[in-house]
Amino acid sequence: MTVITIMAVVLISSLAGYGFSKLDIPFKHVFLTFILMAMMIPFHGLLIPLFSIIKGLGLLNTHAALVLIYVTFQLPFTVYMMKNSFDAIPTSLRESALIDGASEFRVFFKVILPLAWPGVATVAIFSAYTTWNDFVVALVFANSEGLQTLNLGLTNLAIGEYGTSWGLLSAGSIISILPIIVLFIFLQRYFISGLTTGAVK
Repeated sequence: MTVITIMAVVLISSLAGYGFSKLDIPFKHVFLTFILMAMMIPFHGLLIPLFSIIKGLGLLNTHAALVLIYVTFQLPFTVYMMKNSFDAIPTSLRESALIDGASEFRVFFKVILPLAWPGVATVAIFSAYTTWNDFVVALVFANSEGLQTLNLGLTNLAIGEYGTSWGLLSAGSIISILPIIVLFIFLQRYFISGLTTGAVK
């Protein structure tokens, strides 16, 4: 679920960020305002209506429901992050590629996106961290034991019916943080530069 969420978030936020940054979209500032407003809504205040929607769609207790929720609630922040990354790239590069006959998608994938790699790495780390450490979404929307995430499993282990196996719980906790640490180590330099991209004009 984490891998699928990362791929979806990176792809959608990159395309949306590129559109908001480089393309002449009607009412662009209105859409950006709505995205900013979406970031201000607390997730926990939407749990009950979201549960009703997911149940009505027949997606309760499915991987699709968890991935859909993760992607939806991460996109507002990641779209803004990618927009700032693309804003820092000169528009003249896009214009030169278009004059040379490249299509808009070719310009995006071959010219602009490779230059925005720090922003992509930052979005990927943010998405991985948020999804991997989630507890509330998995608790509410994944009731069956086979769908429980690692955090839910560790919590159930901590409040075991016949006591707590502290050694097993400690080992599980260490294992649970290793993927995020490894990901950050490999993408650390991109992450730090990506956070500051577009911060200073």
